[in-house]
Amino acid sequence: MHRRVAQTVAAVLPHRASQRPWDPDSEAGEIAAESPEGPTLDDNAYTDLGFARMSSPVDSIASGPRSSPDAPQEEQDGADDDNDDVEWELQNNGLYIGSYFRVLLLNACVPVFAVVTFAVLALLPDLAWPIADFPSTYPASFPFPLPEILLSSAFFSQAHLLRVPLFSFASLLLPAESACLASTFLHVLITNGLRLAALAILQVRHTMDYPIPTCQDPAFRTVWWLSLNFAEVLAAIVQGYQQLALYRDVMVPEGREIEFLERLKSGSLDETVAYSPEQEAFEDELEDGEARSVESRIDRGVEKLLVIKMREELEEVYGLPVIKIPVIISCLQRFNSIILSIGLNLLLSAAYLRSPLSIPTSDQFSIRSYISSHVPFVITTPLVLLLHASLAALHTPAVLPRIGVHTAAYVGVLVGIMSFFAGLAVWGALS
Repeated sequence: MHRRVAQTVAAVLPHRASQRPWDPDSEAGEIAAESPEGPTLDDNAYTDLGFARMSSPVDSIASGPRSSPDAPQEEQDGADDDNDDVEWELQNNGLYIGSYFRVLLLNACVPVFAVVTFAVLALLPDLAWPIADFPSTYPASFPFPLPEILLSSAFFSQAHLLRVPLFSFASLLLPAESACLASTFLHVLITNGLRLAALAILQVRHTMDYPIPTCQDPAFRTVWWLSLNFAEVLAAIVQGYQQLALYRDVMVPEGREIEFLERLKSGSLDETVAYSPEQEAFEDELEDGEARSVESRIDRGVEKLLVIKMREELEEVYGLPVIKIPVIISCLQRFNSIILSIGLNLLLSAAYLRSPLSIPTSDQFSIRSYISSHVPFVITTPLVLLLHASLAALHTPAVLPRIGVHTAAYVGVLVGIMSFFAGLAVWGALS
């Protein structure tokens, strides 16, 4: 009885939530059901698209190499075409060729690259713009740059947790795509507002040695470390590994593609990937009627359906499977987030520190009228908000699938580098 229950649970786990090898309610499914061999993959893969029925890649590969006067070249071209067909049909059923362990190893380059980038940027101010004296107003038990790191991390966490409430609020008033863009702009507004709040909390203007922002002022290093947002990059790396974990049970080892296609065609592949250790352990537990109750097995099946749904939602956002995103693109995204944060924060802080909004009433300086002006702040703040919101909009579900992850990453790096050097320029670090 327990074996029949296990088979029933496995039957409710489709290889894809929206794509199945055959549909019994469709015309193609009825034809396949009447055939003695049962439902096949090619019935759904071609007839649903309106084309004439074609042979499955399994049949074409099993029939052997093609014969032609130019046999070697034709055989190579035929093998490449067959491999492409096999990969396409596997992806059509929610399977991907490759090793999950190898994918994890390749993506280990992302945190390593982020650590190296942080190390270089942390040492850059002391190497490029050294100052003779750097007095600290912090207590010895809480030295520089711990306040800057903790404050920027706390403010990022606060803004990050507001993403879902902002989208939920915007969804009540606007359609889905418009709500996504509106919540993105609100999030950008809150993020930059918290950047200005960090300057006020640390009293950067009160401790400045120069009347205007300059790289020789200790305030430059305070703003620099506020811009190195470690929490943002750490959250992005953790999120990336969580997304990769959704593909752990749908990876097909290289060289076993035809085996899995044949099992899919015969309907004997009840679980998505029978070779993974977790799947094998799950099958053993299903066969052992005393190991788990029926309710726990059903819960496991529901969990797998949720994983399938989450995987499909990610593919809709990115426009391609997450495991198909090159590692270099992920590294560029982390580099962009770091360099863009520094550039925008330098621009915004320089404009704010020139404004009378930041100057204390009991200032010890002799502030000249041209030094204290609202004009830089009034001009810079809208430009920073527009630039940040435009880049953030590129990564929304309404835009990212249309332009592609590669384009968004390249544009982000270019804009990030431009804002970085612009921020250094307003602080006098390039002269």
